[in-house]
Amino acid sequence: MSDIAVMTRRGLVLMARSPMTVASAAAMPTILLLLMSVSFGKMIMPLASLAEYVQYAAPVFATMGVLFGSLSTAMAAHQDRVSGFDDRLRTLPISPVAPLAGRIVADIARNALTVAVITVVAVAMGFRFQNGLLGAVVYFAVPLAVGFGVAWFMVTVAMSADSAESAVGSLNAVLLLLTFFSTGFVKLDDLPGWAQPIASANPVSHIAAAMRSATTAGEPVFGFDAWVSVAWAVGLTVVFGFLATKAYSRSR
Repeated sequence: MSDIAVMTRRGLVLMARSPMTVASAAAMPTILLLLMSVSFGKMIMPLASLAEYVQYAAPVFATMGVLFGSLSTAMAAHQDRVSGFDDRLRTLPISPVAPLAGRIVADIARNALTVAVITVVAVAMGFRFQNGLLGAVVYFAVPLAVGFGVAWFMVTVAMSADSAESAVGSLNAVLLLLTFFSTGFVKLDDLPGWAQPIASANPVSHIAAAMRSATTAGEPVFGFDAWVSVAWAVGLTVVFGFLATKAYSRSR
């Protein structure tokens, strides 16, 4: 734990010295939130007002900020691997999980800031927390928990990728497909028939639905979709945490 604490502090210091890391993670989802809500909100939900569409769609934009922000985790882990930094750490009596876990824990702070920025913009457009303080806590906690698991997947890829560009390029395409083949922007019944089973099984759909339920009056604060999201977070962390640590230990 002390090793993880040291590496977490390093990650936070690097983040403080590069504020554009947080800005870039929040910029794209925020711009998409503005563009899609103002330009296409009426087309997607003709009977809804701008505030009603933002209330529905804001969770998926916050989720996008966390998911696409995890790409920088992969790039940073790959940079540490090829720059010789990891080789220096291997000469020290340090836990093999600490360099990876420290970076991922530090990135939780970036993800929290990203979700906060997107949410502030959404509130300015009409988004409201209608389910009390506990609902607001669940709204922030669900994407951060899933982001923790996704970050382990990203680090696993970074441990074996030949270049950061190839890793990020392929992962970016996967994240785009997950995001747009979900119920984050459009309700399930409005999707084509062939896309509905995909959207129903999509973890992004469950994350967005859990956040939406937590902030909607009369809905359960922590319902089925929240449990599914937590299961994804735990599964990703356990599986890819093990694989990433093994890959780090084998690296030369």
